[in-house]
Amino acid sequence: MKDFNIEKELTKLPTSPGVYLMHKADGEVIYVGKAKNLKNRVRQYFLTSYKKTSKIEQMVMNIDYFEYIVVDNELESLILESNLIKEYRPRYNTLLKDDKNYPYIKITVDEEFPRVFMVHKKSKDKALYFGPYMSGGLVKEALNYIKENYKLRLCKLDLSKPRKQAFKTCLYYHLNMCSAPCVNRDTDLYRKEIDEIKKFLSGDTKDIIQKLTTEMEKCSDAEKYEEAAIYRDKIATINDITEKQKIDSREEIDKDIIGMYRDKDIAMIQIFEVRDGNIIDRNNNILNIDENDSDSEIISSFIKQYYNETFFLPKEIWLPCDIEEKELFDEWLSRSKKKCKIVSPKRGDKDKLVKLASLNAKIQYNQRVARFVREEKDLNIAYDDLKKMTGLDSIKRLESFDISNTSGVLNVASMVVWEGKGFKKNDYRKFRLKTIDGPDDYNALKEVLKRRIERFVKDDVKFNNLPSIFLIDGGRGQVNAVIDVMKEYNLDIPIMGMVKDDNHRTRGLVYNDVEIDLRNYKELFKLITKIQDETHRFAIEYHRSLRSKEMLAKTKIDKNSKSKVED
Repeated sequence: MKDFNIEKELTKLPTSPGVYLMHKADGEVIYVGKAKNLKNRVRQYFLTSYKKTSKIEQMVMNIDYFEYIVVDNELESLILESNLIKEYRPRYNTLLKDDKNYPYIKITVDEEFPRVFMVHKKSKDKALYFGPYMSGGLVKEALNYIKENYKLRLCKLDLSKPRKQAFKTCLYYHLNMCSAPCVNRDTDLYRKEIDEIKKFLSGDTKDIIQKLTTEMEKCSDAEKYEEAAIYRDKIATINDITEKQKIDSREEIDKDIIGMYRDKDIAMIQIFEVRDGNIIDRNNNILNIDENDSDSEIISSFIKQYYNETFFLPKEIWLPCDIEEKELFDEWLSRSKKKCKIVSPKRGDKDKLVKLASLNAKIQYNQRVARFVREEKDLNIAYDDLKKMTGLDSIKRLESFDISNTSGVLNVASMVVWEGKGFKKNDYRKFRLKTIDGPDDYNALKEVLKRRIERFVKDDVKFNNLPSIFLIDGGRGQVNAVIDVMKEYNLDIPIMGMVKDDNHRTRGLVYNDVEIDLRNYKELFKLITKIQDETHRFAIEYHRSLRSKEMLAKTKIDKNSKSKVED
C-alpha cells in the first residue's frame, strides 16, 4: 500500500482487543491473528529482540502493510479471527487442508416442508448440516433409512410460492414414499418427523429404538410375526448406522475425543465423536503446520477452524494437550444453549482414550504417507519414461484432446489437463467445432489445436500455459494431421497419440511415427490410461449435454408446429 509507513502506524495502534490482518504489497492477506492488546501484539512482529520462528520471520519479510479491527472483548476477537481465517485462508496461518470433501446430510429447516439430502460442502444458509461423515456409504445408509421410515418430500418444488394451478400428487405419494405436503399441507405432522430425524442424525436414538421395540413387542404378543420382524430390522439398521463402536465409559456424555500425530510440516488430527457412549463417527483432518509450532498452537488453530460453524456441539472436547486461553474457548464453544468445555486428561481412562485417538491419527498418517510415497514413486517412473521417449529435461504439464460426435453430427472436443501429481480440473476446456461438417477427426483435431494455441498467442488468461506434451486420442494419422499446426506457430512441443486396441483399451503411444507398446512401461501405461479415459469421459459428457439440449429444442419446435396445424 502506498504511503503506508509501518513504524508510524505501529504508534497509532490502540490497546484494545481486536484482530489484525497482515498484507503483501499486492493486497493478499498472508496472516490473521487476534490480540488482547493490539498495540503490544502487532509491535512484537517488528521488534528485533522478540524471538520469532522461521515461519514468522519469513512472514514479516513479506508484510507490506497491516490493518486491524477493534472489538469489544476477547470472545468477539476469537469469533472474528476464525471467520477471517476461513474467508482468506492466509498462507502463514495453520490451516486445515482442503484435500477431501467429506459428505454431510443437509436439512433445509428454513423451508416450510424441509428436505433431507447429501451434500459435499456446507453453504452459508439457514440449513442444518450433520457430519462430516467418513464415507458416502454411511450417509446413503442413513438416507435410505429416512426414506423408508419417514414420508418426506423428495422434490425440489418451492412450496412457499402460490401457483396458478394446484399441485398434483406425484408417483412418490402413490408409492407411499411421500406424504404429499404440496397437497395435504400438514405442517405439524411433517415437523414432528423432521424433529425425530434430527435426533436420529445427532445420535440420540434411545427414544426411537424404545418406540420401535414397544411396537415390535406388541406385534409379537399379537402373533403378528411378520410385522414384528419389520420393526426388528429397523432397530438393527439404526444400530448398524449409529453404533459403530462401543466405548467402555462410565460417563455417557456427548464428547469429541481429539488425538494428534505430527511429522515435520504436517499434522494429522483424528476425532472420535462419542454420543451416549458410542463412537458414532470418526474423521481425519490434515493441517499444514510449521515445525516450530507447539502442540498447543496446532490444536488451538484446529479447534477455531473445525468448530467455527458446527451446529451441534458436544458437552466436552477432550484434547491431547493443554491450550492457552482455555476459559475463552469454553465461552466461545458454549455459544449455543448447552455448555461445552475443553478437557485435557492427564491420567486414567480419559487419557487412554485420547491416546487411542492419537494412535489412530498416527496409523492414518502412515497409511496416507505410504500411499502418497507409492503413488509419487510410480508417477516419477512414468515421467522418466516420457522424458526418455521425448528427450525432455522435465515434464510439468500434459494436455490431452479427444473428439466426440454422433455420425459427424454435433462435433465437440475436450481438453483435459494433468499437472504435477493430478488432474487440474480448473484448466479443463470444451470446444464446439466450427469448421467441421461430418465425421473428420483429423481436421477436427487440427481446428482444436489451432484454436487452443491461438488463445495462448493472444494472451488469453484461460490458456496462458503451454504443456510439456500434447496428447491426442488417436494414432499416426491423427498425430501427423496436427504436426503442421505446431510448425505454423513455430512451437517445439512433442505430440503423442494415444492408441487403443480393438476392445477400446489403451494400447500404446505414437511418437515420431513409431508406435510404442505400453505393455513394457507399466507405470506409464497406468498414467496414459487414466488421462485417456478422463479425456474421453469429458468429451462424451459435453456431447451428451448438447445432444439433450438439441432434442429438447426440437421437441418444443415440433409441439409448436403441431399446435399451429391444429389451430
